[in-house]
Amino acid sequence: TDVDFGAGALLGRVIVNRLWQHHLGQGIVTTPSDFGSQGARPSHPELLDYLAGELIRNGWRLKPIHRLIMTSAVYQQSAEPREESLAVDSDNRSYWRWNRRRLEGEIIRDAMLATSGLLDPTPFGPGTLDEGHRRRSIYFTVKRSQLIPMMVLFDAPEPLQSMGLRGSTTVAPQALLMMNNPQVRAYAAGLAKRLVREVGAEPEAVIARGYAYTLSRAPDADELASGVEFLKEQGARHRGDGHDQAAELALMDYCQALFCLSEFMYVD
Repeated sequence: TDVDFGAGALLGRVIVNRLWQHHLGQGIVTTPSDFGSQGARPSHPELLDYLAGELIRNGWRLKPIHRLIMTSAVYQQSAEPREESLAVDSDNRSYWRWNRRRLEGEIIRDAMLATSGLLDPTPFGPGTLDEGHRRRSIYFTVKRSQLIPMMVLFDAPEPLQSMGLRGSTTVAPQALLMMNNPQVRAYAAGLAKRLVREVGAEPEAVIARGYAYTLSRAPDADELASGVEFLKEQGARHRGDGHDQAAELALMDYCQALFCLSEFMYVD
């Protein structure tokens, strides 16, 4: 870690490259575990050196680097493509637009827990293999013979080896899990109860608050109208099936649908 007579400067570059990769989807050096002669060259070497210098000047504290990256213009780029830029840099190595990417499996689960109001924020302590636990996903115990299915489906890293960059697949079982998993259903039930508790049962208010919690924005007029129509029709279906709490079940279905939206799972 000696920046004057040791490998401290190299260590700083490796660390900030991992942070950049975490926030932007690809590192300034695209081979995060290989900064040697066989690795990729940095796309922006001056930026890499600047960030490493800031890390060292801030006493190796990571939070200032997170803040620096996330308040930068490059982090706030639109994901909309431009034909003239695509023709010159289709891989977006110059960061002329945002790389749309899915959240990690742990964060998808944590986001559902947080928005549902069921998250247990207790820090520290032992891990667990119980899929129904309500602490953050970092508290799952990693056991090779008992991997957590939801984490595996959303590309959790292989536990037998170090991984500098996770894969990100899109497969049908992911959608099936979001529609049928009992834990996801429990999170939807928690969110439905939270919405009614906070704003009452008025459909427009419930839908607006649901959008705020899950998508961090207000619904537009069409989304609001379709949401109200869904609650009305789904409630009628549940009543036709003989359910006493038809309105509550319809709202649970709607909350689960919000969790299934691409906008909930993707950083755009």
